[in-house]
Amino acid sequence: MSQGKRSGIVKVSLRQVNDGISVIDLEGDFDLYSSPKAREILLKLAKEKAPAVVVNLSKVGYLDSSGIATLIEALRALGKYGGKLILAGLNLKTMEVIKLARLEKIFDIKENEEQALASTKSQTQQV
Repeated sequence: MSQGKRSGIVKVSLRQVNDGISVIDLEGDFDLYSSPKAREILLKLAKEKAPAVVVNLSKVGYLDSSGIATLIEALRALGKYGGKLILAGLNLKTMEVIKLARLEKIFDIKENEEQALASTKSQTQQV
């Protein structure tokens, strides 16, 4: 089986939605080559004390240990001050990687961005 070169993340974009919630859209492969850009944005949001960050993975086709490490680092950085990291839109392949690493109970995972944003509203209303 030949292994072709992966394309890396084609796009990393950041959007601000209501109540200071940030959404990071990732597209392509979330791996060793592309995770530094996502890491930079996630840690900047943590430094700014974002109340919640939704990482939209619906257009990610490949996730490796570097991508997972980036998500764990962001989870810890946000958690230090009570911020939340929510993963949204995982496909079967990316969810399988999360499950193989036994992290499905560590991350707050929602089926899609809409559910992730709804969960941030319910969390802020409870405070």
